[in-house]
Amino acid sequence: MLPKLLEKIKTYQYLIFLVLCFGLISFISFNLGKINALEKSPIKVGESGNLKTINTDLKADIYSSAQGGRKNQTETKKLDTRVVVSKTSTSKKYHYSWCASASKIKEENKLWFNSDKEAEAAGYTLAGNCIK
Repeated sequence: MLPKLLEKIKTYQYLIFLVLCFGLISFISFNLGKINALEKSPIKVGESGNLKTINTDLKADIYSSAQGGRKNQTETKKLDTRVVVSKTSTSKKYHYSWCASASKIKEENKLWFNSDKEAEAAGYTLAGNCIK
């Protein structure tokens, strides 16, 4: 049995070598990609409600370098913490402005509160499909 196995290996040695090389290259490439993905910093939302992102847009980088080299690496935006309720709804639910349900309310039916605490004080509760 062993001589037959050695004979098969000698017959297909180049094919076996190619398969092993392909497998090794695939394994190395996958792990290098995984390591590279782990080193990238994620988008972070600070506790104060500020959104901090890193500008990775190539066109924006080229444009800013053409405008005198002023490169804005970080951009800070204040989150809109207002909440909206529907005047015509009987559910007594409020939605954040970024929630998909808030965009479905007609403009003439929107009632705005400056914060979720104001809406809760008025008797409204957070809608189940909106995340804070």
